[in-house]
Amino acid sequence: MTSFLAIETSTPACSVALQAGGLLISCYSEEPRSHTKLVMAMVNELLAEAKISVQQLNGIGVTIGPGSFTGLRIGFATVQGLAFAADIPVVAISTMETLVATYLRSQCADQKNEGKIIVSVLDARMGEFNLGCYQVTAGGKLGSLAADQLLDAQQAMIFIEKHQPQMIVGEAGQLLTEHPVWAAKYAPVFPAAVDVLAMTAAAHASGLAQPIESIELVYLRGTDAWQKRKRLRAV
Repeated sequence: MTSFLAIETSTPACSVALQAGGLLISCYSEEPRSHTKLVMAMVNELLAEAKISVQQLNGIGVTIGPGSFTGLRIGFATVQGLAFAADIPVVAISTMETLVATYLRSQCADQKNEGKIIVSVLDARMGEFNLGCYQVTAGGKLGSLAADQLLDAQQAMIFIEKHQPQMIVGEAGQLLTEHPVWAAKYAPVFPAAVDVLAMTAAAHASGLAQPIESIELVYLRGTDAWQKRKRLRAV
């Protein structure tokens, strides 16, 4: 029996999903600043429901960013502990790609999506936004049209105009306030672990799982920026 676990904590949503043979179960919660107490409780709940142990997992998937600095660290540290303890390979997934996958599954699974270009956005605060651009290919797979990148508001709109997406998904409300044409094509969504799980299984089958020590988080913004922000808040 092939079993995979997926963890997603890069935004205000926290979720965990588990596939164990033909069983697919998941937990999802939008409780900002609660990831630390939620994530391992979710993992334990799903393992208990599936009646398997961590040692029986064939792989673990995790979003590696971009996203919330604290959220990413919580999810990654959880995966590190599980993977090191049981010597389990890990699949690293882009948060921006997961946003698109979650949107496609949850909001337009019954539509013909092949060929659609979708831009994913996460509000990075400090006047900046993380953006990715993906196209739905044959078979429902996602192909990246541009590297995930951190841009200011003006650059972000240039990015969107360049790629002319059919949809913009994620956290783009603040970005699109003064752009009604694009705001009409916006769907708010947070990434979900169930979609990380699907990509994890596919990547593992293709031999793309890695030792956890080979994986690094993708912040796009240097960690010193968060340190400076923390100091400013403390004043």
